[in-house]
Formats: sequence, structure tokens, C-alpha cells
Amino acid sequence: MSLTVQALELTPAQEKAARRINAALALAPRLRADGWRLAVGQRLNGVVSQAAGAVTEAALKRRGVGVCSTSIAGPEGPLTLRLLEPAGRARALVVDLHGGGWVVGSAALNDRVTGHLAQAGLGVASVDYRLLDETRGVWMPDAVADCETALRWALGAGARRFGVDRVFITGESAGAHLAALAALALRDDAPTIALAGCIFVQGVFDLSATPSARAAGSETLLFDGPNLARDLGRLTPGRDETARRRADVSPLYADLSGVPPALFIMGEADPFRDDSRLMAEAWARHAPATLLSVPTAPHGFQHFGAPTAALAQATIRRWIAEISG
Repeated sequence: MSLTVQALELTPAQEKAARRINAALALAPRLRADGWRLAVGQRLNGVVSQAAGAVTEAALKRRGVGVCSTSIAGPEGPLTLRLLEPAGRARALVVDLHGGGWVVGSAALNDRVTGHLAQAGLGVASVDYRLLDETRGVWMPDAVADCETALRWALGAGARRFGVDRVFITGESAGAHLAALAALALRDDAPTIALAGCIFVQGVFDLSATPSARAAGSETLLFDGPNLARDLGRLTPGRDETARRRADVSPLYADLSGVPPALFIMGEADPFRDDSRLMAEAWARHAPATLLSVPTAPHGFQHFGAPTAALAQATIRRWIAEISG
């Protein structure tokens, strides 16, 4: 197999606009991991998700995209999926796993980065997986189990509902991490149809911290760069650095044989850029892989209005079309 590396090309005006947004982000508070901020953030997350979801739902419906929710049987109760249905018959179904550092985010908040797929004729099933909750202690198995369940549904009942024979999985940041774990968990199953491909946007694939995450400095956008490796360690309490490299939490170290084709989106200003690069190189030893490098892009760039977002999303649509034939 081989790795195809592409660089997103920006016009001078597009690059200027992207850097202007980065300059504004440089003034914003950095994200830090501690119990107080987690509790406050999750309370705000629920309010913001409901309000933002109503706004984006109305906007999508005006563009001919149907929006509804459905519940499927989850590992410990109902699991909610937010479905985006294209105006005509769907060409494929995309399972979407939102980002948010495993602690915030929701399916509704991801409408802005999945709506373009539905407008292009693809069905979307966004998963409201369980988030980290320090009071419960156990979280990683919960989130992974929810994402596995949703993917199994998509490869069976979901594909039948949308009338498709191709299913993709996409995730951003923490969602890309969960997407990789879910895809690997289902690799040896015998679902109704096989997974057609994976799209990983700025994923985090090594919870022991890759070199770029370890080297992140105070100038890092969004994150508390000097403490980024420490904050990753908070996700797996009780594990030392060696244990954080085990394949059950760090898919970079997993056996990747038998995986489907994959597209990796890497932001050049993302402290997790080495996660995308190293995972793409490892993936390419077993299946076709494409690595798209996005200049000026910080972590989460799809959400900040930079022109790079629409350009990267166009690449995702083209890649899905190529894989679908």
C-alpha cells in the first residue's frame, strides 16, 4: 500500500483571512483540564447544544436537508443518533463522531461540519456518545462502546433505512480517536456490509503524546501547550506512559491489518499534527491512505469560519465520491 500526501493550496487572500482568525484565537483563553472547568463546561454544553441545534436544524431544512433524531439500543440504555437526510436518495451513509476533548460537544453542535455532506447527497448519523464524567470514573469504555454500537447499526439497519450499500465513518479530534477504535473493533465482525472508508480530521491517536504534542509551547492555539501531555494523561487515570500506548486507548499502536481506505486531515498549526502524520503512515502500510495538510489550520479549524474549512470539506466530499465509485 502507499500514502498519498496532499497540501491544500490557498490564495493569498484565503491565507490572509485564515491568519486573521488565528490572530483572534491567540487572544482567547486556553483550554485546561481540571474538574471545575469540566463541570462548568458540561453544563454550558447542554444549553449551547440545544440552542445551536435548533438554529442549524432550521438552516438545514431550508436547504432541503431533513433533520430528525432516533434512538437505538445502546450498551446501557437508549443511544441517540441525529440523522441528516438529503433531499434525494442518499448515495452513502456517514457515521459522524463529534469532537470536544471527550468532555463536551454533541451531535447537534456538529451540524455545521456535517451539513455539507447531507447537501451533497449523503446521509449522516451523528452519535451522542457518553462523555467523560470524572464522578463516574469510567469513561473510555463507555464512549467506545457507544460508537461501536452506532457503527454496527449503520452497517445494518442504518444502511437499510437510507437504502445504501456504502457506509463511512468520520470523526474530528476526540471523535477521530473514537472512530479509529470503533472501526478496529468491528473489523473482525461480519456486519451486513463492510465499512467503505474512514475520515479522520485532526485526530488524537496516541494518548501518551506524540512529539508535536510534547513540544507544544505557550503560543499554541486553543490548548495549554506546555501542559498538553499532562492533560492527555488525565484521560487515563491509573496508567503510566507505557500503558497509555496500549492499543485499547491509543490506536496508533494497534494492529491495522484489514482496515479500509482512509483520509486524514492534518492542520499545520495543530499540536496534534504528528498524530495525523504518524497514523496515516501506519495506516498506509495496510490500506490506501491520503494525508491532506492544511496550512495555517489550528485544531478545530472547521468551526472558526476560515476559508480552509470549506476547502477541506470539499476534499472530503471528493474523496468519498472516489471511494464510492
